[in-house]
Amino acid sequence: MNKVFIFTIACLFVLGQGYAQPRGATKARNAKDLLQDAEILINRQQFASAKGALEAAIKQKKKFVIAYRLLGIVNNRLGKYEESVIAYEKLFELSPSLSKAAYFECAKVYMKRYKYDKALALFNLYKNAASTDYKADEQTVQIIYDLTLDREIRSCLYARNIDLTEMKEEAINLGPNINSVADEYLPTLTGDGRWLIFTSNRGGENILLSKPTANGSWGQARSISKAINTPKNEGMAKLTICGRTIYFSACGWENVEGGCDIFEADFDTQNDFAVVDDVRPSKGLNSKKWDSQPAISCDGKTMYFASNRKGGKKGTDLWMSKLADDGLWDPPVNMKALNTDGDEEAPYIAPDGLTLYFSSNGHPGFGEADIFRTVLQEDKTWTKPVNLGYSVNTPFREAGIVISPDGTTAYYASEKEGGKGGLDIYTIAIHPDIAPEKENVMVDAYVYDAATKEPIENVKVKIGKSGTQKQEFKTDKHGRFFVCLPNNNSYSYILMNQEYQTFVGAEYFRRNKDEPTKRIEVFLIPNTIKTESKIPTKRKVRKNLSVYFDSGKYSITEIQKEQLERMVNQFEDKTTIKLKVTGFADDVGNQDFNLALSIERAKMVSDYLISLGLSKSQVTYEGGGVVQGDIAKHQKRRVEIIISN
Repeated sequence: MNKVFIFTIACLFVLGQGYAQPRGATKARNAKDLLQDAEILINRQQFASAKGALEAAIKQKKKFVIAYRLLGIVNNRLGKYEESVIAYEKLFELSPSLSKAAYFECAKVYMKRYKYDKALALFNLYKNAASTDYKADEQTVQIIYDLTLDREIRSCLYARNIDLTEMKEEAINLGPNINSVADEYLPTLTGDGRWLIFTSNRGGENILLSKPTANGSWGQARSISKAINTPKNEGMAKLTICGRTIYFSACGWENVEGGCDIFEADFDTQNDFAVVDDVRPSKGLNSKKWDSQPAISCDGKTMYFASNRKGGKKGTDLWMSKLADDGLWDPPVNMKALNTDGDEEAPYIAPDGLTLYFSSNGHPGFGEADIFRTVLQEDKTWTKPVNLGYSVNTPFREAGIVISPDGTTAYYASEKEGGKGGLDIYTIAIHPDIAPEKENVMVDAYVYDAATKEPIENVKVKIGKSGTQKQEFKTDKHGRFFVCLPNNNSYSYILMNQEYQTFVGAEYFRRNKDEPTKRIEVFLIPNTIKTESKIPTKRKVRKNLSVYFDSGKYSITEIQKEQLERMVNQFEDKTTIKLKVTGFADDVGNQDFNLALSIERAKMVSDYLISLGLSKSQVTYEGGGVVQGDIAKHQKRRVEIIISN
């Protein structure tokens, strides 16, 4: 579970042997004693105390090069980067041949201060120097540093060419209700944006969640559920966009094979509480290695996750799997075009199904792991990953990102300076450069029995733009289906269940800032009852189709003809239906023009309906003139068809 956040603490320089704790203050402390005390304190990660001991040693012995060596390390760990650089530079001044590893360490500190040219010079010095030219025997440490040296150099070459003065947006820390001195990371949101879910390592990794308060800030975080959080480690949660299923990582559980596995559970957030049920392994995804950080596509059919399983490159890789018809996940495929010899982790797939975000320390960045963006092309290849830039990424670690439902805001985790401690969760306004490739509108639809008003499960749904391949779904036990659709388009949808009359409808879906999720309700008429005797009067007449027009036009397109044909063909006995066709216009032009235009639009649709086999007595039309109200002009330019039967 800690894979993405592990750091290696190497014993960088040890002189003293055979003692277990700092000596008491019963006698005068000389510089060597103080150095030995500092070494013990460093191994205990008591860096503030170690700093005091080292400074006291240097005060006694002005040219104590070993103390300067360790002081550079300690100040770095304490976040005192300027003091760390001063200590390293003093070491290089007094004894440039003491430690080869110190040049690598100082370069890393320079990166944290955005001094990439200086860092590059030291990395190259380290790379070209022979270990035999240095007094300290640090082969073990150098082996560790050598693993990332080329990546560090590539990052310096990348970052030094970035204009760091042009920050496009400013990130805001979510504050103490969310963040703590521990790590908080990998945020996710419910589809309606009402719940923030994230991982926190406060004495063990657990999944926490928060809701907005009355003033708009996030409320105090609390445990998601005892059904998920245990004394072991759990985290890296992602929800399906519809919010009905949660995927997460569990580590150390009895049925986990590879340290961490991906699990799933039913999820509900009704009545201001999270209800988790039926926790189970995700069948087909897990291996005998580390599998974690799941990310699910909007349609619930593609899973992205991180794993160090066999078949990948070095480190942790991104993997992808498709959901098969039998409900099992297909064998995962390594995303080779995105993976490096470093670690690629924390994937997030945007609602458009095309834009993938992930963290990586293998691609060139600003220092530690950065967040990158790639887009799926029509030929099913991914574009070269692009660094999200200085507004989001820093020389410190960034881990995990999610985009708000309205597409305006990102939430992500960063270890940047100024936080509460460790990784904190921040929010930032989305700049077009880093936004998802396409805008989407999320449709939250519910299907009910027109007689009983009860939800209908297992209704087959097909929805999409005319002339394109339709997305297919089935309603759940709540009669619900959820779909992400490209924004600002007219869609037709077909609902089928053998116990109900087939319903064909159409709607123009547009994402609004205040309503990123569009809710619709559909009532299906049972086959076993007669409409006249069982269905309430208000359900006998319904708006079944809207046809939209370009400005000033009244001709209908082939796509619109297809929609009209489907609407008519839903009825086995077409002689029993009556259609009322009403045309409308926007407010461009004078009143007389718009009234005439609305009549022409209605007549055009009426004539086509008659050409499909309906009689003139079954179809009536009229012009409604200009649509009043504060709605977009393109939504005013329409024809509404009301069906009664």
